[in-house]
Amino acid sequence: MARVQAGDKGAYEELVLKHRLKAIAFANSFVCDLYTAEDIVQECFVKVYIHRETYRPSHAFNTYLFTIIRNNCIDYLRSRQASRFFSSDAVPELSDHTTPEEILASRENTKLIYEVLGDLQIDYKTALYLYAVADFSYKDIASIMKRSVPQIKILCSTEHAKSSNFSIRS
Repeated sequence: MARVQAGDKGAYEELVLKHRLKAIAFANSFVCDLYTAEDIVQECFVKVYIHRETYRPSHAFNTYLFTIIRNNCIDYLRSRQASRFFSSDAVPELSDHTTPEEILASRENTKLIYEVLGDLQIDYKTALYLYAVADFSYKDIASIMKRSVPQIKILCSTEHAKSSNFSIRS
């Protein structure tokens, strides 16, 4: 990000390519529409570039980006009163699996995660997605959601996850 702040457009392209798929998947967990998620993420990357001087390296870039995406998704949902229906056709393929069985298992698991996330309140959805899918630490999630670490631990607790049959990492 330091190179981007210095105006290096090549570094910006690398940054976008590195984070694009995870960012789209995160946005899609909110808006449940892959095309809308792509549009939101594209707008967020534009904001990152336009406001690159305001980025402070005290937070990881992922935390910074996902905070922007989360806020834009919430704004989108508020303005559109969008339904939270998830289409299984919109599951993006995010990994480099080598066998068809692994690809199918990954798609089924991703579909299940999105279905369960779709039934949760937005705070639980955000915390669980960032923890179980995006593999963020409690500290990073707390920063993204503007909450304390104990509050995030409660949101990600297995009791809440069990109530939705949602399996989180240990």
